[in-house]
Amino acid sequence: MPVAESAVAESAVAAPRTSKGQATRARLLESARREAIRTGGQIEIAAVAEAAGVVPSLVHRYFASKAGLVSALVDEFFDRMHEQVMDENMDNRGTWPVHERVRLERVVRFHYADPFAVVLYAQLAREPAVSRTEATRIARVVEYAAASIGRAQAKGELPADVDPKLAGAAMFGAMRQLMVEALGRTPRVPERTLVEVLWRQVAASVHIDPAHPGHLPVANPDR
Repeated sequence: MPVAESAVAESAVAAPRTSKGQATRARLLESARREAIRTGGQIEIAAVAEAAGVVPSLVHRYFASKAGLVSALVDEFFDRMHEQVMDENMDNRGTWPVHERVRLERVVRFHYADPFAVVLYAQLAREPAVSRTEATRIARVVEYAAASIGRAQAKGELPADVDPKLAGAAMFGAMRQLMVEALGRTPRVPERTLVEVLWRQVAASVHIDPAHPGHLPVANPDR
């Protein structure tokens, strides 16, 4: 089934309830992830099934279609990013600029450690199924960032005139595009260099001075 024609099939298969079914699904996803990395995003159900040592019908049983499989890969990537980086509440680790700088460093490290990241953001991004699923997951990241910014504003750690949702969208949008550029280079841009570039984008989004000791709010960012 062509990816563009499978909007319904993407969510047609319920998650397996048994531990055996969950393990099989995870194994198929890992095979698909490795195949995507190996081929630069060219995922075919037959190749995934062969790599997993199963028949193609089993892949269809768990994901319904190629679109369903690709969407599940995108979800799995974002699930891991949330689990390892995004969902940790760091509000007790200092002011917003302090803990979000730490989170930014972890986000960059997460992407650099996962070769699937550049495949997702670059090659797979052209797939309609990926665009739909990624848009949903990015919206969740933006909402999380907006909530974090709102809490910091309530504590006086960020300027009150910052629009939390716009700032969150600006931060993730910049990160995504810079990741595509940095991960696609040979040799790669050093992690520290990318963190510094991204931190300047984050600081601009929330009207703080990235070079100020302690990163205190700028009195009037429009001047």
